[in-house]
Amino acid sequence: MPESAACVDVLIVGAGPVGLITAFQLAKFGGVSVRIVEKQAKSMQDAYGRAITLFPRTSEMLDQLGLADELLQNCFACRDTVTYNAHGQEVPGRGWSFMNHMTDTTFDFALVLRQKFQEEIFRNAMKKHNVQVEAPVELTSAGVDPDTPPTGYRVRAVLLDHRNGHHEQVRCKYLVGCDGGRSSVRSMFDIPFEGSKTEDKWVRIDGQITTNLPKPRSYCSIESPTHGNVLWAALDHGATRIGYAFTDDRANAYPKFDEAAAVKEAIAAVKPFHIEFDRVDWWTIYTVGQRIAKTFFLDGCIFLAGDACHTHSSGAAQGMNTGIHDAVNLAWKMSLVLRGLAKPSLLETYQAERLPNVQRLIQYDKDISRLMTNRLPEGWQGDSDADVNEILGKLMEEAGSFSSGLGIFYDIQGDNPLNVKSPLTSSWKLLVNPGMRGPDIKLYRPGTFEPTRLIRELPNEASFSVLIFAASSSTTYNEPAVPGPVYLQDSPVLQPLVAQGCLRFITILPERAPSPYELLGTNPLGRAYYDAKGDNEAYRRYGIGPSGGIVVLRPDGWIGTLLPLGKEALSELEGYFSRIFL
Repeated sequence: MPESAACVDVLIVGAGPVGLITAFQLAKFGGVSVRIVEKQAKSMQDAYGRAITLFPRTSEMLDQLGLADELLQNCFACRDTVTYNAHGQEVPGRGWSFMNHMTDTTFDFALVLRQKFQEEIFRNAMKKHNVQVEAPVELTSAGVDPDTPPTGYRVRAVLLDHRNGHHEQVRCKYLVGCDGGRSSVRSMFDIPFEGSKTEDKWVRIDGQITTNLPKPRSYCSIESPTHGNVLWAALDHGATRIGYAFTDDRANAYPKFDEAAAVKEAIAAVKPFHIEFDRVDWWTIYTVGQRIAKTFFLDGCIFLAGDACHTHSSGAAQGMNTGIHDAVNLAWKMSLVLRGLAKPSLLETYQAERLPNVQRLIQYDKDISRLMTNRLPEGWQGDSDADVNEILGKLMEEAGSFSSGLGIFYDIQGDNPLNVKSPLTSSWKLLVNPGMRGPDIKLYRPGTFEPTRLIRELPNEASFSVLIFAASSSTTYNEPAVPGPVYLQDSPVLQPLVAQGCLRFITILPERAPSPYELLGTNPLGRAYYDAKGDNEAYRRYGIGPSGGIVVLRPDGWIGTLLPLGKEALSELEGYFSRIFL
């Protein structure tokens, strides 16, 4: 290794939301050195536009990371949706109507905050952990040293600081490309970017407007015969985004399509309604395309996340959401491996889990983007005269749980130790399964009976949570099946994980009492909470019966495994964690 090379555990390239969230987590979890570089100066990143919407599951994950409160202070919480046909009449069940069914979550709305403001919040949070974006700093070359052992600083990189023209040699254990659709990391390692780039183009324009639209502060679709399925999105700080198809007719009507043309066409797109722009904050034209990197994980040390490994249209507003899902999935795994706690093979689950979900999104996006430009999906087998807006409404409703993120799941795979179906639950009629999101249930604290939520009590600290749902009061607590420190807390496999901060216990009790001890006859495992108002809502949501049960939640909030309450579960728990940790 050259003596002049600086060493860092993780080098992140790209300081958009995906890079910032990845760096923030690694710094927050501790024990890992991280640098994040961005080739554009901050002033060039400050445009108002780009991504705007966080859907419920993304908001839940950011809540676990302690970032949601600041987002909520600044966002526009959009709970209203409406679709208008070409005559200005409301049409139920079309457009963004799936947002009306985003239930089973506290974040039952679209959190709308322009990327400029989100990035500012993420950067400030990262600074509290002594990590700042280095910009304008560009990655100019990178490679993997085959002679360096897997645990060493295998990646060699060269950074160019555009502020002074200085080149710096850097060695890192992991290089993470979060640098967008034209990723330099992906290019330097010759990772194919497979898929298609269509001829379709869309215009997006943000600003302050005056309008006679009946419901202007909503997520709205206007079914225009000339401009496709027009997006109308109420933004933060009283602004509005309008998006429409940039067809050949639009392009050929102007010698140069500039801001004035974008405004003129936006006015035409929302007819029969009237708008006037008081101010334009940002506008753009972009090409629709769907591409996926051939691999998200190369040579055991190169990673891609966000647009660097998958691109799609903004038709379903999934770009930033999908990228943040990538970042959250990757960071806790990388942190545990770098700190010498988890097996390096854990990192292989990143692509195994994220790729199928990206492929699902791409397929939806292909159809949605065509329908939004008044065309039927490729390979359409139905009526050639079908109403594209009606088909679009049905498709977006079908994809609703995926779009909200609440229905995103990670498959049970034989080589993935994180999502495991236990044979002990073969006779259960499970409402939730391994690989599914763990529902955010309402709980009450002991003593004061103050209400709280599971997610708020389980911050993402790169640690697993074992939820002990105690048996109901009709069960005798002196039975061998009762959870207690003897066969769980004192386990030679589990106890070291608790001591290392990799595992925590939470006890959930089915009814209120003066203290948890009064119900259990012993001290609870970890912190204890009561089910909401003693009506077993939490138990029912997880499908736990009167005999109780055990639920393992991964650090990112997905369910790892479920077990019945009893001594026979101990070996299952020990086996589960032994496959993950060293």
